[in-house]
Amino acid sequence: MMNMGLLKAALYNPQCHKRVIPVLPLSSLRKEIQIDAIHCERYNKAVSWRLGIASVIHPNYLQVLTLPMQLEMMVNKPFPFKPMGLVHLANFIRVNYLPEQSSKLILKTSFNGLAWHKKGWVFAVLSEGFVDGELAISGTSYYLSRQQHNQVNESEALATDMSICEPHFKADNVLETASIMPIVDAVISPFDETIEINFPLGIGRKYAQVSGDFNPIHLSRWTAKAMGFKQAIAHGMYSKAICLSAVLKQEMQNSKRALAQTPMQFSTQFIQPIYLPTRCELKVNSEIDQIDFSLTSKSRSKEREHLRTNMIIA
Repeated sequence: MMNMGLLKAALYNPQCHKRVIPVLPLSSLRKEIQIDAIHCERYNKAVSWRLGIASVIHPNYLQVLTLPMQLEMMVNKPFPFKPMGLVHLANFIRVNYLPEQSSKLILKTSFNGLAWHKKGWVFAVLSEGFVDGELAISGTSYYLSRQQHNQVNESEALATDMSICEPHFKADNVLETASIMPIVDAVISPFDETIEINFPLGIGRKYAQVSGDFNPIHLSRWTAKAMGFKQAIAHGMYSKAICLSAVLKQEMQNSKRALAQTPMQFSTQFIQPIYLPTRCELKVNSEIDQIDFSLTSKSRSKEREHLRTNMIIA
């Protein structure tokens, strides 16, 4: 979110009455692009994408390419929520194959579902990348617009089928934001590898420069406080990207196979925010064609889980 897009997001004032269940517009966007090699390399460097398959894009790069399109859909009425301060709850990526960094892509974005959440409303945005008419990669992001409910729209929403379209995700399964605590207890297999990852102060601003996501919750303590957080937090898609870079690199070394043309999917829940600065541990458990990983940190001897990802390799 930068330049004119950021200004539009800051000024956008949706006309959504608290007693009415919001409705997502049916809008979608389509754009043809040539991947910018210089920008792609900047992104690769930011998320440590140096795997020996760096001729293809990072799985998370689709989100960066489509973010201006997502924002454009969120700054035009009748979109019912304020774009500034949205919280990224979950992300699902399906890879048929990873496009080359020199590719021409057709990008498409569309709204893909709405669900009631105890802290507000969760909506989904679907992004797709096509090469020569073939779907190469798609991603669905789930965003929480934090707001208070009243008994009227809560009861009406819970009596209505408002399930989000991806089967792996339910809005009440993700997290309880504000305090940001997980709602579900998941059984995680013992981890067979641990990698240390550092999230320094200022990484939110640095990643914003390359990703275009200038959400105030990532930029500084003061802008984050204005959005209800005690200090700046890392971008969820940065934490996922840096973890994927490490996990895919390790998987290539262990399995001795190339992954660029391999179908994969990554289902991620962002559970607790990563307050900056924080030193984290990436815990990885590998099985045949499936990898689970979790990003954690310790605060006052108490472990905090920040994200959890299930990765399936076809």
